[in-house]
Amino acid sequence: MSSCGIYGKYTRPEHITGENLYGTDISENVDSATLASLSYKELFTDPQLQALIDTALVRNSDLKSLEYTVKQAEAAYKASKLAFVPGFTFVPKGGYNISETSHGWGYAIPVAMDWEIDLFGKLLNKKRKAGAALLMTQDIREAAQTQIVATVASLYFQLLILDRQLIITDSTARKWQETVRVIDLMKEAGMMNEVSVMQTQATCYAIQAGVFELQKAIRDVENAMCLILKQAPQPIPRGTLEEQVPPAELQVGVSAQLLSNRPDVRQAEHNLEQYFYGVQYSRSMFYPSLKIDASAAFSGKFIPSLIGSLVQPIFAHGGIKANYEISKAQYEQALLQFEQKMLTAGSEVNNALRKCQTAEMEYAQHTLQVEALTKAMEHTLSLMNNGSTTYLEVIYAQQALLDAQTSQLQDLLDRALGTVELYQALGGGVK
Repeated sequence: MSSCGIYGKYTRPEHITGENLYGTDISENVDSATLASLSYKELFTDPQLQALIDTALVRNSDLKSLEYTVKQAEAAYKASKLAFVPGFTFVPKGGYNISETSHGWGYAIPVAMDWEIDLFGKLLNKKRKAGAALLMTQDIREAAQTQIVATVASLYFQLLILDRQLIITDSTARKWQETVRVIDLMKEAGMMNEVSVMQTQATCYAIQAGVFELQKAIRDVENAMCLILKQAPQPIPRGTLEEQVPPAELQVGVSAQLLSNRPDVRQAEHNLEQYFYGVQYSRSMFYPSLKIDASAAFSGKFIPSLIGSLVQPIFAHGGIKANYEISKAQYEQALLQFEQKMLTAGSEVNNALRKCQTAEMEYAQHTLQVEALTKAMEHTLSLMNNGSTTYLEVIYAQQALLDAQTSQLQDLLDRALGTVELYQALGGGVK
């Protein structure tokens, strides 16, 4: 009667419901058309980004290594299923026999069969455990794929932002070079002193150094991308910032969808399932094993035999009980890990969504700031031409505009990276 539970299948513990997983401050959209349901080609419409992701998914060394891990798990699962089938051995023997009365050649052609009848679920739970391990390795591979998609997209957006920053900074540097020339002429005319000229030159040198720093940053990001693509350092083909089309609305879906999409959450649950069947297997070791041994041999005449044996453990120095206690502890540990993974997943969704929303609001404000500072600089130039202000006011206006434009670009980068993080946090796939 007590052994009936050994055959039970894994079910998720009732206290793990996934309710309010994203936090009480996020309204969960029940629409099935969520961000996580999109393929990366639907989310990232830039054809050059799509090509880079495709290349990474084919070439990446980590993914290739995980493919072999999955193959190992598949082989182990097949072996666990074949344990239900009888095993046969064939050992032909022959030799020359000498005795006091006779001598001559002798031979035997024996075939032996060994078959364990799975009375108490030992083989069944071992097979189910191997199946859960296989699913877990597949989830690990999918998690790596999602990570590669997110990493390539993040690096790509960083390159686009750096390209735009380089254009703005280089343009500003040329304007400051002209400013230095004008200030120098004004000094010769007695309208500026030496200190003003030196301060202007110092600012110009700093901006020019920023150009070189941005060029180096671009090369660093390109080299990081090349490592993922498994290729030597080289320029990365890419589009422009204007060509990127962000999703119109960020829908996260209900918490249950996170469970069905995130491969690392599925991995944690399959790990829990694996240890569940480990406990069942350890319990089955307390019960008898039924084995059937059969053989047939031919050595001039046919000799069959059939033997059945029932083995019931009585005393094993506490080993069976110890293994059972170890299995239960491993299951409880895996349960804690699964619960923590669920909480971590919900927190990541919350953080990514907040990052997107905050970047969107900041971008709107910085856009207004850039528009205001652009008009302010135009008015300052007009006032200077009329002699109502000094050229220093123009310099200050230029510097303020550059800072605002830099902040605006950072908002665009945060919004793009936040979308990538949200897509990954929701378990966006590579279908």
